[in-house]
Amino acid sequence: MKEFWSENGKYVGKMLINQFGATFFGIMLVMAASAAQSQRIWLRLFASCFATLFYLYLIYNVLWEHGGQDRIRADSGRAPRRPLTGLWIACLANIPNFIIAALIIVSQPFKETEQWAVNVNVVGRALALLWEGMYAGIVATYSPINPIIHLLDIFPALFVAWAAYLLGLSNKRLLQPFELKQPEKKEEAKSGK
Repeated sequence: MKEFWSENGKYVGKMLINQFGATFFGIMLVMAASAAQSQRIWLRLFASCFATLFYLYLIYNVLWEHGGQDRIRADSGRAPRRPLTGLWIACLANIPNFIIAALIIVSQPFKETEQWAVNVNVVGRALALLWEGMYAGIVATYSPINPIIHLLDIFPALFVAWAAYLLGLSNKRLLQPFELKQPEKKEEAKSGK
């Protein structure tokens, strides 16, 4: 584990910083959309979806780059191929999200009868809003009371991290079929004839 952390700790840090930035961005968008009087629910949902896609894009970029660097080392024989590295990095980066989800899920059944559960639930939901702000509009629209949503909103990040690392490891881009190719230079075309 110590070796894994020394090789991948900076990527965990990048993912945490990206989540903080996406959370701030998401909270600002959702607050702006909630302030609008017309079509408030749809604007809030759209803003939250946009912030979530932005967050997933940031994860994709970080872990695709890391997968590409590991591919170079693996191709030269300096390191083995480890296709689950992106998933493990995402699991480490999402430890705060797992803790927040656990606080909410454990306290929810006892919320009506126990004071400790009310306090833990309120703190967990406040932390979820502050740390997972990009999902705020989605949670408020589709599942404001169900505590399982706070666990489920972790899985898109895990999947994107795993897939991005694998794509980087195999030197493929998600939108590679749609990329424009550079035209050949006229000099190269003349010398080739």
